[in-house]
Amino acid sequence: MLPTQSIARICYTRRGFYSSAQLLKKHSGNKKNQKDAGKEEEETAIVDLGQYSRTAQQEFAKTLELHKKKLNETKKGVSDPSMLDDLKMQDGVPLKNVASTSLKGKNSFLVTVYDPKDTKQVISAILAANLNLTPVRVPNNEQQLKIALPPPTTESRQRLCKSLKAVFEEYKNSSSKHSLGYIRGEILKDMKSLSKKDDNVRKVMQDLEKLHKEYVTKLQEQLKQAEKSFMS
Repeated sequence: MLPTQSIARICYTRRGFYSSAQLLKKHSGNKKNQKDAGKEEEETAIVDLGQYSRTAQQEFAKTLELHKKKLNETKKGVSDPSMLDDLKMQDGVPLKNVASTSLKGKNSFLVTVYDPKDTKQVISAILAANLNLTPVRVPNNEQQLKIALPPPTTESRQRLCKSLKAVFEEYKNSSSKHSLGYIRGEILKDMKSLSKKDDNVRKVMQDLEKLHKEYVTKLQEQLKQAEKSFMS
């Protein structure tokens, strides 16, 4: 045993706690410590191995919820009334400042203009946006416009499915801090200092890989459900 080297001894309790004992050489400039240069002191750090699995479970579950929310937002596509909010009027004022838009049924918008004198400008702003939307005045109401949403085409369906797949890939494995791959990688980094030769450490890593695969499958199921509901 070389006195200049640190030696790690690893043991485990039945409760799943990781105990690391390191023998460290003392370093000091005073004479007393120089005399004791060959002596070593023991320091023990206790790590709860279960924390890694718990953290993975919590973070993966958050990712699943965020993925579902993003899929729903993407799936709305042109049926989301807020798509008109940032359209600009002729004078540069956002449309949302002069009118509100709501979904009427499944296939149309209802635009309510706050001041009747702005109705023509709102119509012009919507037509000028080239969204393939045509506002029509509601009979006997100068402040309301109905906009029929165009039926989905093969091209629009393919475009949306491609967008949904992109959302899936983002939450499956990307540099985003919410992706399953990123979370898995960060936990493995935290475990880097643990001995991979020990059965308990290997078991935790195996459980992490299994949990990661389970959540990838759950993401895939959410994607399939989103695609199915859009195509039906």
